[in-house]
Amino acid sequence: MSRHMSPLALPLALVAAACTLRLALAPAFSSGMAARREMLGAVAAGVVALNSPLPALADWQGEPSRALKKYGSAVLALEGAVAKGDLAAIKPKLRKFTLLCGAWRFEPSDFRKFSAIADALIEGAENNKVDVVQAKYAQLLKETGLKQMLKGAPVPKGARVIDTGSSIAGISKLSMYTES
Repeated sequence: MSRHMSPLALPLALVAAACTLRLALAPAFSSGMAARREMLGAVAAGVVALNSPLPALADWQGEPSRALKKYGSAVLALEGAVAKGDLAAIKPKLRKFTLLCGAWRFEPSDFRKFSAIADALIEGAENNKVDVVQAKYAQLLKETGLKQMLKGAPVPKGARVIDTGSSIAGISKLSMYTES
């Protein structure tokens, strides 16, 4: 990620320049300390603005992998209903397809591609087109590689195991608040 200059840098530099100009044009022995205070304040604010790190994007704290695990498992659980063409079982779970695509929200090209497939699947289900739902479901599984990613890796055991399930909203919270 490239580092960008703060949007406050230019206004602070202008204020510092104005204070310096005011100090330079003022008489040599000014009666008050306001000019120096203003200049020092502007310099300090400029130094802080230009040298402080920019706010970090919270772009990887496990949310994508958590969404993949939670909603990917829910989508894979619908495989039998999709194979049978049971739209009554699929329609209440259509939101899972949209939420699954959120696992790729930091990869825009994949996000657009998978969202288009999921949208077509949802539209087919809403229009009672079983063949479209089955085709788009198969395409979604193939394009995302969902079965390979969630095929049941062994659960790590032991102390000090860190994963997305060991956070504050970990596996116990996930099992408590499951969506229907």
